[in-house]
Amino acid sequence: MDNPLSDMRAILTQLESICEELAIKKDVQHLSGPQGRVLIYLSHHKEEAIFVKDIEQELKISKSVASNLVKRMVKNDFITIIPSEVDKRCKQVVLTTKGTAKIQLLKEFHEEVVEQLFQGISWDDMKLVHQVVKRLQENITNYTGGEHA
Repeated sequence: MDNPLSDMRAILTQLESICEELAIKKDVQHLSGPQGRVLIYLSHHKEEAIFVKDIEQELKISKSVASNLVKRMVKNDFITIIPSEVDKRCKQVVLTTKGTAKIQLLKEFHEEVVEQLFQGISWDDMKLVHQVVKRLQENITNYTGGEHA
């Protein structure tokens, strides 16, 4: 571990490549990232009205990024948008039949990623990794004043 940043960058690149390969295998391409996170979020909150602003907060993304993400997901027929009856500026996000069908595939994809990539890693080691990641996030927040949190 001569340069931990280079090591982290290399492993993240490899993880992304493997995740993309598994996503294709599980028929959830384009869903291993933010679109998949939105589908899982919506499935966990199906009894609630979810709006674009909720997705912004959940994914910690800007309004414009969320807007583009939602547009892609509508184009891919994973979600539909319903204007709020109370405030037409608020857009409710609703799963489509196709979006709902992808959720089980996404869950299987996540299970396989964990099974393949975390085999042989103890729970204690996973907790340590989580602590290191959390500390890195705190350091980033302190360095940037929360700008990149």
